[in-house]
Amino acid sequence: MLAATAFADHETHSYGVANFGGTNECGSSGQTHPVHTDTSQAFDDAFDALQSAGLWDSSLMRDNQLARGSYWEDPGKQPATGDDLRSNYGIDEADVIYIHTHGGHSINGTPRTWLKMGNASYDCSAHTNGDMFFDEDLDIAVIKACQSGNYEVWQAGGYRQQFSNSSSQFRMWNAFHGNSSCGNHVTRYVDRYASNSTYNGVGENWIDEAYDRDLGSNNDDCPTSIVLGSSSSNRDSMFEWGGWRDRKNTGSRTGSSIYYIGGCDPSSGITLPN
Repeated sequence: MLAATAFADHETHSYGVANFGGTNECGSSGQTHPVHTDTSQAFDDAFDALQSAGLWDSSLMRDNQLARGSYWEDPGKQPATGDDLRSNYGIDEADVIYIHTHGGHSINGTPRTWLKMGNASYDCSAHTNGDMFFDEDLDIAVIKACQSGNYEVWQAGGYRQQFSNSSSQFRMWNAFHGNSSCGNHVTRYVDRYASNSTYNGVGENWIDEAYDRDLGSNNDDCPTSIVLGSSSSNRDSMFEWGGWRDRKNTGSRTGSSIYYIGGCDPSSGITLPN
């Protein structure tokens, strides 16, 4: 973690929510998993290296109780609590964010995804429909959480229509369709992904690194990349050739594409179509 420079045009915030069920913590103790902060550190380390090379301005870790729900809430949606522009903490104040936590989705009623936060004094869940709206600096979100980029939510109008408008700067939501495995292997692939996506492959590398096909059924890791933009060619360009230092102009955020590996079969999600 390195401090911000005077003019932070390239900022990263990494959130790892590993501790649950304790004093002032959300969730239950059975959800505690130290790897969540290990991967946050690995993501942050890659941007520290860029900053040391003069290629990035600021990379900050905001783990556990510093990962408040209010930092994921837009004041336009949550006037009383929304604080997503809080300097050095809020998600829409950064250009790139990463989080490792627990998540879920629903396609009943309003299709949505939610993420578990770290501080019980603030909201313990952040929802794509009722809380998030990216209308300032955020370009790319990398979400290591179960069901955080669900195909059926996307298909039913979630994500782009919920947290952006045509003039938003936000362009990429990398996540998982169903449940995803957790362990030291995640720390290794997050490190490789963050280190190798500076100039290209920011979407494609995510799919390559996070995908895991296992024997049997309903147990694959199925990463997704949702790209926002005005045309499929613009969105393809961002998926394949965009990077932390080369965030492609995808045009107005009037459409979205979801990228994945067909036939991937996770728990808590349909088998992805070919």
